[in-house]
Amino acid sequence: MKKNSQTKKTKNEMGLLIFIIPFIIGIIIACLIPRPVIGIIQIRDEIDTKMSIRVIKEIDYARSHPEIKAVVLILDSPGGTINDTELIYLELLKLRETKPVVTMVEGLSASGSFYLSMGTDYIFSNPSARIGNVGVIGTLPSTPMVLEETISTGPYKLFGNQREGYTRFIELIKESFYQVVELGRGDRLELSKEEILRGELYPASEAAKAGLIDEVAPQSSAVDKAAQMAHIAHYGTLDLTKALAIENAAEEESSFFILDENGASTGYPRESGIYLLYIPDYGSEIP
Repeated sequence: MKKNSQTKKTKNEMGLLIFIIPFIIGIIIACLIPRPVIGIIQIRDEIDTKMSIRVIKEIDYARSHPEIKAVVLILDSPGGTINDTELIYLELLKLRETKPVVTMVEGLSASGSFYLSMGTDYIFSNPSARIGNVGVIGTLPSTPMVLEETISTGPYKLFGNQREGYTRFIELIKESFYQVVELGRGDRLELSKEEILRGELYPASEAAKAGLIDEVAPQSSAVDKAAQMAHIAHYGTLDLTKALAIENAAEEESSFFILDENGASTGYPRESGIYLLYIPDYGSEIP
């Protein structure tokens, strides 16, 4: 009788262990798996070379970190250079292949800034923002002239283009911009090509009716939409500018050489001392 009671107790303990052990293992695994994150990328200024370098690095960071499941792109910008805008746009398209990207317009999304939003999956805006300004501006090259002390091998060597050729180039970029808008918005557009290319800025409510954006709502809605598209819950948000700065600071501390603002080596040792070392001539660029 006593033996049967002890056997029953042992079976109960084994059954309890069978339940507890997987539970504990599950908790440990859950602790080891990073919490899903929505990455935040902000463009709040003109789009130039410095801006494109920073934003592309943040896009690369989002792409290479598996815990980042989606990205919200916050825009408050008048646009910028053609080249830098296109570079960011192409990287956004590449990011969208693996992770949802949602735009949040805060204040202004004009010209090149609006161009970037075409590379995202969904566009929100705050009510007072202005959106659009599709088109291109440029300055015609100077009329070819002969300079007595300057030798050139062709009439347009100093100026790059004929004035007529430059005008055609501007027209080509304008058509390309329209194609990007048409591709990005598709059948949601309620404006004709001629209306879009007038270069108008629209209040957010009108932009939504015209199909230039999807919804007028706060930033929290943009984050929620990104999470919904990524099929995640219990997520956090991460400012990718700050995350990248922390990562760069760690790399800088471990670097033998001083790094410049783009993270490239200057060739100058971080610590003072005596070295058998070739140091390139960086002139006044090194403090």
